[in-house]
Amino acid sequence: MNPLFKLITMDFPYATETVCVFMSIQGSMAVRNGPNRTNSMNWFHAFVKSTLTAYAGATFTNIFMGRPTAMFANDVFFGSCLIGFGVVNWLPLDIGYQFFNTFIGALLATVFSQVFRVGGIAGFSDAAYNAFKDAPSAYYPTPVFGPILFPTALGNMGGFLWNGFDAYLEKGMPWLFQQGVACSTFYHFYAHDAEGIVGVTLRSVVKPVAIQIMGLMGAEDGKESEDDQLFAKFAVGVFMLAMAIVRMPQFLGPKFSPFTAVANMVKGVLGGKKKKVNAKPSKKSKKKNQ
Repeated sequence: MNPLFKLITMDFPYATETVCVFMSIQGSMAVRNGPNRTNSMNWFHAFVKSTLTAYAGATFTNIFMGRPTAMFANDVFFGSCLIGFGVVNWLPLDIGYQFFNTFIGALLATVFSQVFRVGGIAGFSDAAYNAFKDAPSAYYPTPVFGPILFPTALGNMGGFLWNGFDAYLEKGMPWLFQQGVACSTFYHFYAHDAEGIVGVTLRSVVKPVAIQIMGLMGAEDGKESEDDQLFAKFAVGVFMLAMAIVRMPQFLGPKFSPFTAVANMVKGVLGGKKKKVNAKPSKKSKKKNQ
């Protein structure tokens, strides 16, 4: 398969270890460039803050489903936190911190940490679907909200933890909510909704194109090129990876959202031009009043 496809689907040696380390580095850099910018924070305080900045979702989200937290269940997660924190804070001459503050370093951390998040969207949506698929509601043959909200919560746990409920939501829907809802919705209906009208319609429109794309990516046989889950993960991954790069400070910046941009365009078209109201009285009206 194509290298981009292998990257997004984590089909390369030591993929889990690699993305977990970069996720930890990104969390450590966020703390080092933010609350610990003077490098005066106690090392343990900085380490725990860095760990939860990177892995708040992995630490707490599974609790809502009665599943063990990945931080306890998988040694790779906590081990990567130690490595990532060490790279950013403990290397000689502060070389790790200096490198990941360069464009190349920030780009590497952005790409690999976003690949980690792509896996989170797909994995948590799959987990919720498998948990609820045998008991859908009476109104739709596939569970709708659980496989969308569970992965969305994963990506937003850090925002709630560090900002609090009101502060995180007071300015509207945060980007991670927008991304989580959009990507989880597409992935869930395309990969899981075998009988419902949404999934059937979505695949009838997208699948002919998907098969062509999978062929271009180097799918080895017809079965692989028609794998709905594989394509859905790849499509979501391309979007998330592109957005992560575009929203870097060197490009459009973290305030950019394609959803907000489209919504503003639609508002502008539907709202039309507003008439200017002249607050100053005209000369004629002044004379009449005199």
